[in-house]
Amino acid sequence: MKSSFVVSPVITATCAVLCGTLMDALVKYVGQSVDLLTLVFWRFAIATVFVAVPFFATGRRLPGWKATRFHAMRGLIHVFAAYLFFFALSKLELAEVTVLGFTAALLIIPVARVLLGEKMHPISLLAGLVGFAGVIATFVGTDFEADITPDRMIGFVSVMTSACLYATSLVLLRMRAALDGGFAVAVYANFFPAVFFAPIAFTFGEPAQFGDVPILLFIGFFGMMIWLLMTSAYARAPAQRLAPVEYTALLWSALLGWFIFKEVPSANLWIGASLIIGACMIVLWQDHADRKAAKAG
Repeated sequence: MKSSFVVSPVITATCAVLCGTLMDALVKYVGQSVDLLTLVFWRFAIATVFVAVPFFATGRRLPGWKATRFHAMRGLIHVFAAYLFFFALSKLELAEVTVLGFTAALLIIPVARVLLGEKMHPISLLAGLVGFAGVIATFVGTDFEADITPDRMIGFVSVMTSACLYATSLVLLRMRAALDGGFAVAVYANFFPAVFFAPIAFTFGEPAQFGDVPILLFIGFFGMMIWLLMTSAYARAPAQRLAPVEYTALLWSALLGWFIFKEVPSANLWIGASLIIGACMIVLWQDHADRKAAKAG
């Protein structure tokens, strides 16, 4: 009797989230010595090599020009979302940026309403209000004047703008993911951001030092693994089952922030995180109920 070891999709998705948090931690760490423009370019350029080589080596081919043009537009949005997120890491604590980044899941609803004309449920509006309360609780501590500094405000605006752009990117992805396949999407998702950011990085950025190359390679590797692991997980399990795994990023970021940067998450962060995660779970429940009703009808 032959037996094969298959990793649970939940574990696979958890590993993908861990890879994403490790990438963010490395970006925050190396950002102290590598110019951000250069860092963003190499993050996508290295990941492109990691994902494109096995893609083409196995005989796969990219979709036609229609898909390519679509992913080029999405890549432009995605690269600026990444830039703003990485910039926020230089202004705020790792766990704080992670929690505020969770709001992208809530922002998908209004973005889908604008771009796809999807109906907004009253429950989703309630979830948005709860999530907004979580954002305020996360960012504003007990000492208002100490917490609302110019640097922190810049970081806050950056991560929230990034969340809006990332939500837009995800909504657009829903329009092509099933047609193009996860592996092809991973190639596009890294190639176009690298192409778009190359002129900016080489014109205005400062070259990375040789000693930073190993960390840049790890950043690119983790960036690739996020897509491949998530694609594998979502291909084998429903989204409702895997979505809560996304919030393990808070645990990973809290541990890495404490271990690497000596950052200790405040009580306000945990309160805010609970509200934001609760709001996202409300949206998830509503989506599940809608899908169940649609099947029954």
